[in-house]
Formats: sequence, C-alpha cells, structure tokens
Amino acid sequence: MNKPSLLKTSLLTLVLGLSSYAQANTDSATEKNKIISAGASVTQIINALDANDQVVAVDLTSKGLVDKSIPKVGYHRQLSAENLMSLSPTHLIGSNEMGPQSTLNLLEQSGVDVDIVNSGETVKDLLIRIDQIAKLTDHQDRAEKLKQKLTVQLNKINTATANIKAPKKVLFLMIHDGRPINIAGSNTTADSIITLAGAKNPAATSISNYKPISGEAIVTMQPDIILLSTRTASKIKNMQDLIAKMPLLAATPAAANNALLTIKSTALIGGLGLESVDQALKLNQAIYP
Repeated sequence: MNKPSLLKTSLLTLVLGLSSYAQANTDSATEKNKIISAGASVTQIINALDANDQVVAVDLTSKGLVDKSIPKVGYHRQLSAENLMSLSPTHLIGSNEMGPQSTLNLLEQSGVDVDIVNSGETVKDLLIRIDQIAKLTDHQDRAEKLKQKLTVQLNKINTATANIKAPKKVLFLMIHDGRPINIAGSNTTADSIITLAGAKNPAATSISNYKPISGEAIVTMQPDIILLSTRTASKIKNMQDLIAKMPLLAATPAAANNALLTIKSTALIGGLGLESVDQALKLNQAIYP
C-alpha cells in the first residue's frame, strides 16, 4: 500500500532536484564576468565596448580610466595572486607585459581564466585585440562599431599626413630616476605613435625596443623634437630641465627650437591602443599646425 506513495515521493524529489539544477545552471549562465583588467590598453577597450560593468578591479596603469570606487590591484607587471584572488575574479585580462608568471600560474590553478591578449604595435594588432576582448566580454556586436570609429580616426590622420614631404624627426626618451635614459627604437608603441603622426623616429633604423643611449648618440641623430611621457614631464617640465640632465642635448635642433612635447603615459602600455591612436592625431596636429 505504501509503494505508490513512495514512488510519488521519489518522483517529486527527482523533479525538484532537476528543477534546482536547471535553475542553478541558468543563474550560472547569466552571471556576469568578474574581470580584473591589467593594463591601460585593455581597460580602454573594455570601456569603449561598454563592458566596464564586468570590471571588478584594475591595475595602477588604469586607475585614471575607471571610477575611484573600483579596487586597484597594483602594477600590471607586479601582480599579487593573494590580492587578486580575494576579489573572486572569473578573468584576468592583460597584455604579455603582465606578471609575474608565478602569479598567473596560481590564478589558473585556482580556476581563474588568465587571458593574454594581443599586445603588438600595429593597427592590425589593435584590431585583433579589440576582437579578442569583445569575445571575452561577450560584446562582439559592439566591436564592429568601435573598429569603424577607429577607422575614421585613422583616415583623419592619413589625410593630415598625406602631403608631408619632409617629416620631422621625433625622438622619444624614457627617463626614470636612478636609471639610464632610454630611447624608443623600432618595435615600440612610441615608435608606432611617431610614425602614425607622420613623423620619423631617427632611432628606429639602429635600435629596437627601449635601449639606454648617450648624449653623444642623441646629438648624432639631430632630432627636431623631443617627446616625453606625461609621467616624465611631471618632473622634467621644460627643455631647460632636460638639458640640465643631458647637457649635450643643447646641440640639437629640438633644443634650439625649444621643441619638447608630451604624450600620455597610458598610451604607451600594452601595445598600440585606442589612446595611442588618439595621441598620434594630437601629436600630428602639434608637429604640423
């Protein structure tokens, strides 16, 4: 007599169990990503895709790109696994500059997706990065609009530089206290920005990446303009300050014409980014008014 009752109870339990399982999976499927963005270039794209509601923290290079309430997790090259894991992220997204590798390994072992996106220095690399981040944030539909906007901006730069017959020589210097002065050669975001702006990087033919350089070598290159990051410019405010640090610079056309320009530091991190293109346009307008 009790068997039908037991059967009904078992079936009810099974149905309720399957219902709870389905609901849990639905909740899981609709749950938003919890992204930590490690690098200004990545954060710029996330913002441009309107995916910033998925961001739970950023690195220090991105602090000016997000609301002050968003947690900061340190410098993208010196990330702490304990720091990041305390935020329960689903994804860590950054360029090949982020690390250290031990932190990335620990995050992956804990189930966090560590996504290293394209960090190259060309427009093609930037377009690939946009597609990668759009896929990770499930905003592929917005990627095309963003790429169209970028194309308009690039066309504007190309139009502005089309008739330049004698490109200005622009040299980017990276200056940090207590370290040798470095110059940007080929395969750097600074070189890409200079080239996009319709200028010439005199170091690109002999140097790749960022390398230390002497005052004598800079004089040989005879730059028309010296370019600094805003981070450097906060301490070296004018050409006189720069010459005081490197007296031989006085023998360059840049010094003679007091030609010192700056670009945003965040435009130089993680490969050629959206802000890099914006800075190239502004640099073009400053060089060729």
